[in-house]
Amino acid sequence: MNRRELLAAAAAVFAGSDLPEPLTRLLDGLASSDAPGRVGRSEVEAVRHATVVYTAMDLRFGGGVAADVSSGALRWAVGLLDAPMRDRTRIALSAAVGALADRAAWTHFDAGRGYSARRLSTLALRTSDAAADPDLRAHVVLNMAAQVGDDHPRDAAALVESALADKRVCGPERANLHGVLGRHLANSGDKRRALRHVAVAEALAARGGETPGWLGFVTDAHLDSIITRSLAAAGEDREAVRRLEGLLPRLGAERARGRAGRMIDLGDLYARTGRLDEAGALADRAGAVLADVRSARSAASLHALRRRVSAA
Repeated sequence: MNRRELLAAAAAVFAGSDLPEPLTRLLDGLASSDAPGRVGRSEVEAVRHATVVYTAMDLRFGGGVAADVSSGALRWAVGLLDAPMRDRTRIALSAAVGALADRAAWTHFDAGRGYSARRLSTLALRTSDAAADPDLRAHVVLNMAAQVGDDHPRDAAALVESALADKRVCGPERANLHGVLGRHLANSGDKRRALRHVAVAEALAARGGETPGWLGFVTDAHLDSIITRSLAAAGEDREAVRRLEGLLPRLGAERARGRAGRMIDLGDLYARTGRLDEAGALADRAGAVLADVRSARSAASLHALRRRVSAA
């Protein structure tokens, strides 16, 4: 584009008129820079920050948004592993890439993209092993279990139990593992063992402890949500209703997907116990929240709740 064409284009922009070519054509010629000559702390911190950003995006807007937006960052982060660096930097970078890949896998799972979710989980597992990070590896395995849990709860439970076998895993993540394991066991019919793991999760959650930065989303409210879902799966309806009613006010807009999900869970419990009007009202509230969330899993759960209420 010569000077005259550039000035004409600028004038068109300021005048508010449309440029003749599609907007995506304006990206023609842009290319990612080559990997840096040497990777250091700046790149590691950038990957860590990307994980925090895309985690927040996923929790607020759902995997259908975060999956596509995070792809470029993950591709760049993986490319860094080919650059020269100190051994300790490589370990830190592998952990950072693993955490980002795990979040990307979850966003794809939430968006209903099972094949890519499995591939990304494999990437996350390999990089967590390269980093020798027990917390990260346990969380990757936990999320891999979620991908098979609906259809194969026994297999999912076995995966989570394998993650719990590593005693180095931090307390809050162990609480997370025990809480989710309770739901898989309950869904496989072993409610007695499910409740035992729920009790362990409760004790570990009460004890608290330090977590790595990428695991910052495992808050008290998160663990309460995990444990309550397991109680519901185990048939502890009254306690699950009590806890969900107390939990919902603690889930704000920054966790819109989780807030809608717990509304749907509570609506299911209301429907199960004959409170159909309240179940329908919660379905409507969840639908309003999900209007700004792109989550195939949540949309399917809401559809199932509405079908259940209308069929009753």
